[in-house]
Amino acid sequence: MQRSIYRTRPLMLLVVGATVASCSDFKDQLLTPQQPDIIGPASTGTPTAADALRLGAIARLKTATVGGSGNGGAAVMTMGGLLADEWKSGDTFSQRVETDQRNIQNDNGEVAPFYQAEQRARGAARDAIEALKKYLPEPAANIAQMYWAMGLAEMQLSEQFCNGVPYGEISDGVPTYTNPLTNAEGFALALTHIDSGLALATASDTFAVNTKYNLLVTKARILIDQGKFSEAATVAAGVPTSYRWYMTFSLATADNPIWSYNTSQKRWVVGDSFDVTGIIKNALPFASAKDPRVPVTGTSVNSSLKLAFDNGTQLVSQSLWARTDWIPVISGLDARLFEAEAKLQANDIAGMMAILNGLRAAPQALSNAYTTPVMAALPTPADKNAATDLYFREKAFWTFSRGMRLGDLRRLIRQYGRAQDQVFPVGTFHKNGNPPYGTDVNFPVARTSTIDEGQNPNFHGCIDRKA
Repeated sequence: MQRSIYRTRPLMLLVVGATVASCSDFKDQLLTPQQPDIIGPASTGTPTAADALRLGAIARLKTATVGGSGNGGAAVMTMGGLLADEWKSGDTFSQRVETDQRNIQNDNGEVAPFYQAEQRARGAARDAIEALKKYLPEPAANIAQMYWAMGLAEMQLSEQFCNGVPYGEISDGVPTYTNPLTNAEGFALALTHIDSGLALATASDTFAVNTKYNLLVTKARILIDQGKFSEAATVAAGVPTSYRWYMTFSLATADNPIWSYNTSQKRWVVGDSFDVTGIIKNALPFASAKDPRVPVTGTSVNSSLKLAFDNGTQLVSQSLWARTDWIPVISGLDARLFEAEAKLQANDIAGMMAILNGLRAAPQALSNAYTTPVMAALPTPADKNAATDLYFREKAFWTFSRGMRLGDLRRLIRQYGRAQDQVFPVGTFHKNGNPPYGTDVNFPVARTSTIDEGQNPNFHGCIDRKA
């Protein structure tokens, strides 16, 4: 029976990530023999097993963030973008269609594994922390990395799901059921774990420095979620723009899930501000803008190219990522964008534009196979409201399908005072008889007898579905 409190014991070592700043980060560590064998019960209390738990936790984080074995395409970078405006459903699965329509049922079979994957990632990271502290305390950066993984999963849960996520745990096989937390409390919990990691990521070797960068970017993002913009900018300043930490894919392990579900299977279609039903208010024209940060093939209407999986929706495919291309989870670009939003919040529009135009003026690597060209500078907006529109548009194109868009749309409601029908896609939906879009701004946490929080006596459903 699956629950939101997990004590995972991964059986195999998986190489799932690499980082890059100006060199191939983690290369030495990944090339070191890891004894990728099955870990039996008699071998769990060893340094080797402790490190296996660490690598397993990163594998869990990969599944929760970009998708993979056990949850398919149900992950932050896909499901969050489907509820927002990055993706639209070209699928026949009702669970994906209702997510795209913003009318998600509590027993949605795609949301459940997405939620479970996040909870498993944080549980696996906690298990690894305990084992590393006991059996392999050095290098301390390994433990710091696990605090980062736990904090990132908790942040993603708070950005994507309703108010009312429980954060329980299992110790020695005994579950501890907790009361649900608001999103604000979830962000505070995540920040505590990130700070614990920063206290340990103090060495000067490449792995420790890159782990520190991951922690700093994640901390800055949480501070943005909390409305602490100047603090976020201060934290972000310590990360170079060239830094990337990414999830990797290969023919021998797993395909890039975005390529798989969009380009290959044709179940996900790049979103647009219009389709066969007409204008989709508030949606950005990712498919039709011809912006070099989101290169695509196909058009949203009257396409002579292929249709999507449902044989009715026009197929628009992204060209950012091919089958084995890496996807950045943490990027120095993000750090600069956080600094730009702090300028916006301080009403320093010129300062914001200097950062945004600085990014446009320099080629930026969005994958191992794609780097943006130099783009023309944008004019300075006339007022703060126009500057807000411009900032979130620029951020959306820089961070397309990297798991930030849903959280940003929620913040436009929560922090910028806009109504949900001024932020999320509204109008006529392109499937199911063309009903109107719904009003969901986040994912529900289910409470049934077999999935999610069904065994938690303290959980009785979302506290609320507010942004």
